[in-house]
Amino acid sequence: PEGSRVAHMAAGEQHGFAQSLFQMGGNTGTSLGPLLAALIIGERQSHVAWFSVAALMAIFTLWRISLWYQQNMFRLHSRRRSGAHQAAAGLTRRKVGLSLAILVALMFSKFFYIASMGSYYTFYLIDKFHLSVRSAQMYLFLFLAAGAVGTLAGGPIGDRVGRKRVIWISILGVAPFTLLLPHLSLFWTAAVSVMVGLLLSSAFPAILVYAQELVP
Repeated sequence: PEGSRVAHMAAGEQHGFAQSLFQMGGNTGTSLGPLLAALIIGERQSHVAWFSVAALMAIFTLWRISLWYQQNMFRLHSRRRSGAHQAAAGLTRRKVGLSLAILVALMFSKFFYIASMGSYYTFYLIDKFHLSVRSAQMYLFLFLAAGAVGTLAGGPIGDRVGRKRVIWISILGVAPFTLLLPHLSLFWTAAVSVMVGLLLSSAFPAILVYAQELVP
């Protein structure tokens, strides 16, 4: 949450794009997990220790960001005061609470779906199409990588066409594709799962920005 707030503070007027860029980093890292498991960890487990170098680089980067954050806290305070005034003028406390509850429910459904796919998808591919574990991990990588791309696209699209449209198209648009999945060949299963990843993750930046505008 704090990282999301820093991204919001640094965004200028492009809040959706900033959240997309920020969340894409996390989604890209998540999508690389199955790929690294298939290509590196499964073959040479002794190489896992080298990933600590990336962790050290991340620590240094976050330390530098924290210094910038400390020097620019005044932006957050001024925006919070003006945003709170605008929210109070336009919405009642009850409407804000109801809106936040809806956003939390949508966020929960998104993560529930992604967690289910992450846990089940590889076993489904192995069982139905008799793939090896390594090959199934590659298909899982495609699904998660599509989520990273969808996250990057969702914010700017929400800035242009409206966040409500992006949220509802994203959440409801995956339903027909999901119902199709059990009846498709391997190629179309992969293609449709990529479409699901793109659609589902596009809502995430819009949901976050919406919540930050409701409760600055």
